[in-house]
Amino acid sequence: METLLQYINVLNGFIWGPPMILLIFGLGIYFTFRLGFIQKYTFKAIVLSVRPDGGAGTVSSFGSLAVMIGATVGTGSILGVTTAVAEGGPGAVFWMVIAGVFNFAVKYCECTAAVKYRVRREGEYVGGPMYVMTRVLKMKWLAIVFALGTLFMALTAGALLQANSIADVLREGYRINPWWVGLLVAICTGIVTLGGVKRIAAYSEWLVPVMGAVYLLISLIVVSIHLPQLPQALWTILSGAFTGKAAVGGALGATVYAVFMAAVNAIGSGVSRSVMCTEAGLGSAAIAACAAKTHGAARMGIISATSVFWTVFICLLSGLVVVLAGDWQNPDVYAANLCNSAFKTVPYIGTPALAFSLIIFSFTTLIGWSYYGEKALQFLGGGKWTKLWRAFYVVVCLAGGGLGTAFSLGWTISPDSFEIGLSTRFSWGLTVLMMTLMTLPNLYMLWRLRHKLYTETKRNLPKVF
Repeated sequence: METLLQYINVLNGFIWGPPMILLIFGLGIYFTFRLGFIQKYTFKAIVLSVRPDGGAGTVSSFGSLAVMIGATVGTGSILGVTTAVAEGGPGAVFWMVIAGVFNFAVKYCECTAAVKYRVRREGEYVGGPMYVMTRVLKMKWLAIVFALGTLFMALTAGALLQANSIADVLREGYRINPWWVGLLVAICTGIVTLGGVKRIAAYSEWLVPVMGAVYLLISLIVVSIHLPQLPQALWTILSGAFTGKAAVGGALGATVYAVFMAAVNAIGSGVSRSVMCTEAGLGSAAIAACAAKTHGAARMGIISATSVFWTVFICLLSGLVVVLAGDWQNPDVYAANLCNSAFKTVPYIGTPALAFSLIIFSFTTLIGWSYYGEKALQFLGGGKWTKLWRAFYVVVCLAGGGLGTAFSLGWTISPDSFEIGLSTRFSWGLTVLMMTLMTLPNLYMLWRLRHKLYTETKRNLPKVF
């Protein structure tokens, strides 16, 4: 597995290097200024998101937004940040935030386009980039690539990675056998996902606020404990954005080229995790937006974009917590271990609060991506595969929690006999690779629709407020 991981990392480094950075940043900046800096509507849109709309759709606007936030503000906002810091240094946090600010406009555009061209199929409203590519661009082959990418992402970023993260943090904090964790995750996932989008939205509506409140509270406690070190942590993040991990880590005699490459690595880590954490540019959130009861595409688009605000805020807080704790410079501490070392600084409640947050975050991400994958499969082959998909998804959750962590960590007889393995690193590497199959077709679609999106925004967005 280590050799395969190396190949995946090399490929990811090439794809998510300067070309992808320029694509994502460029499109985010373009739409930001082309649409009149629509980020200015953020707080008005947050208020709008909790108001009933009553238009055509399957679930409420808030229910749809809750599914998006649940899928985006998942472990990616915690473990995604820690892995970005571990790989690219604290400067990756800065680029995650910057990319998120501009990608607010990208999220608005992809959700607006999806709702505008959604269809009614098998009794409910469905849509997403694959439908737009087929109906508007007349590029069925590109839609198939996106749908396949969505399926792979649902299985990796959704089932495999989230179940693995839950098992990892419970093993680290409480020495619980991953097999039991995987079984419990699989059962809970099956209970919710078998009810379809309405049940997924219903669970997300009350789980998302709870998970956000608990995590924000404990993170603020960690920051307050390290308050004297806060200015230094902020400077470390800012300076690391332009010098990279090598320079921030104190490497002496670093050449200009080494510093440059370290900075590129920080930017690449930050931008790729920003796409995964906010899903802006990925196109997946647009699938959930299409189920919403709404009177207009622009209205649902701006409501959907508020999920980026919440995600960026939590990512920034997560980054501060990790940098303040200081263990990001330890090469043997990664992902859940790095998070746990930071939260351990809060006596008694730190580890339990992190475990609770990760479990809830992961679970909402699991059920959200189950829906995304289901709609992608429905596009490819119709609703006849729905029940089989839900059953298979549950099995993958079991494998992600039990097999993935147990075998990679060398689990034998008891929780005391393990060594740190490659499971989490491999899962993250595979997830970043699968993102490419969704991101590139989605960005191309948005560029082709730029004039239509400008017209839709100019005509209808002012009416929303």
